[in-house]
Amino acid sequence: MKKFISFSGGVESSAMCVLYGNKADAIFADTKYEHQKLYDRIEKVEKAVREFHGNDFKIIKVQKDEGGLPAYIKAKKFYPNFQARFCTRMFKIEPIDNYLKQFENEGAEIMIGLNADEIGDETEDPRTGNHGLLPFVKYSYPLADNGITREICIKILESLDLATKFPPFMKRGGCIGCYYKSRKEYEAMALLNPEEFKIVQDLEEEIQDKRDKFFSILPNKPMRQIKADVSNLLFKPEEIYSTINNATKCGVFCNR
Repeated sequence: MKKFISFSGGVESSAMCVLYGNKADAIFADTKYEHQKLYDRIEKVEKAVREFHGNDFKIIKVQKDEGGLPAYIKAKKFYPNFQARFCTRMFKIEPIDNYLKQFENEGAEIMIGLNADEIGDETEDPRTGNHGLLPFVKYSYPLADNGITREICIKILESLDLATKFPPFMKRGGCIGCYYKSRKEYEAMALLNPEEFKIVQDLEEEIQDKRDKFFSILPNKPMRQIKADVSNLLFKPEEIYSTINNATKCGVFCNR
């Protein structure tokens, strides 16, 4: 049976690479709409795990197509949202499932990074959904099953200088233009990473149709307005950090 680690770049999935990278490669679904810091982290984790285990561990990138999520949004002029989360299904779940289909005869296992803190009773157990349900794939939760908490994961990463140090605009959701991001997070991106903010703003502008009502990723707050607002701020960008709440998880794929 071929084993894989479901990798998002966050604490739990990175810790799993350290713990189980001696017997499994990792797999990452690339939407082509990711932050550069996430791509940089993939390389860092890959290198550290190889050195730790002395093997050729790798993080396999899979994607739906060459253009990824941005090209699909442009073609359809339709942005994912809370009622239409096609981004997760089409650009995270399906590419991984399609990759795993090559192992149908021998079987495959994919290890998912839910930690022991996240497992409640049977009525609250989150170990369902958010992945395909291929009959020949075993979906396992080694952190939860072995009592490994988030705190333990953090200590494991710190021991290899792999602690996650993402900026505030990457705390919620994985994509550059995730609809889970708050206004404060987009403000932080506009101030601290204007290049990636411009990618989101340009995409939002490009998908407008002929209706008079302007579509915005955030309700009633176009990116152009966020950009204008932050250009007039009288406080330091660092002050935004303290205004952003703890991350809201967009499933195991985007958990930071």
